[in-house]
Amino acid sequence: MPIYIEDLIIDNIVINFTILFVCKKILKCEDRNAFLILGSVLGTISTLIYCFFEIEGLILLLFKFFVSLLTVLVSFNYKNFKKFLLRYFCFIFVTALMGGVCFFISFTFGKTIINDGIVSYELGIPMGVIIFIILIISYVIINFIKTIKHNNEKTELIYEAKIKNKDKEIKLKAYLDTGNTLTDTQTGKPVLILTYKNFCKLFNVSLEKLIQGKLSDKLNNAHYLEVGSVGKNSKMLVFSVEEIEIKKHSESFKLINPLLALSYQNLEQKLDCGMLLNCNFKEYAK
Repeated sequence: MPIYIEDLIIDNIVINFTILFVCKKILKCEDRNAFLILGSVLGTISTLIYCFFEIEGLILLLFKFFVSLLTVLVSFNYKNFKKFLLRYFCFIFVTALMGGVCFFISFTFGKTIINDGIVSYELGIPMGVIIFIILIISYVIINFIKTIKHNNEKTELIYEAKIKNKDKEIKLKAYLDTGNTLTDTQTGKPVLILTYKNFCKLFNVSLEKLIQGKLSDKLNNAHYLEVGSVGKNSKMLVFSVEEIEIKKHSESFKLINPLLALSYQNLEQKLDCGMLLNCNFKEYAK
C-alpha cells in the first residue's frame, strides 16, 4: 500500500500535537503551544527518518525512546527530575491511548485491506485530519460546558436589590462579591459598592464636584475611605442611604442606613449588576 509523504506529515504533526496538548491539560502546565508545535515537528521528523531508512529491531526501539525523551524535553518546562518523569510517563500513557483511538477510527471508518495475510485499514482522508476535527469539536464542547457552568455559578451570586433614599427608589441587580471585605474605618460597617450610573439615579451631584473630592451636603455620612494594597492606595467616596432591601428566592434581607462606596467601573457590562454586595452583609441585615 503506497504511503503519501504529505499524509504522513499531516498525521504525525496533528497526532503528536494532540498528545502533547492533552498532556498539558492533564498536568495543568503553563507551557506555550509554540513549544508543543516544535515537539510535534521533532516527532514527525523522527518518523520520517525511521520510515525511509528502515530502522528495525532494538535500534528502532532505542531510537523511539530517545525521540520521546527529546520531545518531552523540548515541549515542556520542568524544574526538577521528578516533574520531568511525570511529564514523560504522562506522554507515554496518552500516546498509548491515542494509538487506541487511531485504531478505533481506522477499524470503524477505514477500508479493510488484506495483503499476504496482514490486515490493514485504509482511510479516505488522512488520520490527522480526523484527529484535528475531533480535537476542535472536543475543545468547543468543553469550553461551552465551562461557559454554562460559569454562568450558572454567577447567577447563584446575583440578588435583586431595592435602594430607598428620601423620595427616590431604584431597583437593580446586586452581585455577592466574596472578595469584597471592605469595611468602613469610622463605623466598622461593611461597605457595599454602587456604580456611578445608579448613583446618579439617587443623587443630583455633579461629576465635577465628585472628581474634585468635594463632599456634597446631599449625601448623608459622606466621607472618603482609603482602599488599596501596599504602595497603591486610592480613596473612595462613602455615604449612607436610608434602606436597602435584598432578595433572592425565599431569602429577604433589609439593611438600615447601610454604607455605599461609589465606583466608576462598568459593573453592568462585566458582571451584569449595578452593585457589589459585601460578603458580610447578612450579618448586619434585619
